[in-house]
Amino acid sequence: MTRGMQELPLSGGRTTDGVVRVGETVRRPPKANSAFVQRLLVHLERRGFHGAPRYIGKDEDGRDTLSYLEGSVPGDLGWFEDGVLIAAARLISRYHAATAGFYPQGLAPPDFEVVCHNDLSPCNAVFSGGLPVALIDFDAAAPGARTWDLGYAAWLWLDIGNDDLTRGEQIRRLRLFVSAYGPGAAPQVVSAMIRRQQLLVQADGDAGRTAWAANCLAWTLE
Repeated sequence: MTRGMQELPLSGGRTTDGVVRVGETVRRPPKANSAFVQRLLVHLERRGFHGAPRYIGKDEDGRDTLSYLEGSVPGDLGWFEDGVLIAAARLISRYHAATAGFYPQGLAPPDFEVVCHNDLSPCNAVFSGGLPVALIDFDAAAPGARTWDLGYAAWLWLDIGNDDLTRGEQIRRLRLFVSAYGPGAAPQVVSAMIRRQQLLVQADGDAGRTAWAANCLAWTLE
């Protein structure tokens, strides 16, 4: 435990066990991918990307210490107005641009374009003034293709598969989201979304989440 300072468990989003706030920092238990994430966050800071926490170091308990980002984090998926979708897509685009060419060890995979966050859910975004301004929880970050990230992000930010939204409205919102991200991504976004849905159906051990992903996949295919 951090000496002389109160540890506050963080709420909101899909909180990782053991993550706490200490003063103006966040402490996270180390994970298998921690060394890569540390280098990634340092790289983002050097590139002037302010939409991610700064890596500060290890505390006396061996936990990763990050800067705390003020704001709120959604507890679940939901409906977001156009301005929020545009801000989210532009944030993701800036993140990808800042990671292009960053591969610190070994040979990059054949599809390497950027460092994918790999969990670009609204639940991993910090909101300020009603708009997403930063990304958090980089535990799954890895080199890959930008559309791999963007397809998953579009699925969750638009809540694709929600029967309360018509097909025409979701097509409009998807075009808005992809357009805000920038050129070059549109042709592969839907196929990437379908692949991410398929993988969650196949790999997830949670029955409720598997059923939700299967419904989303059926909606997208139809």
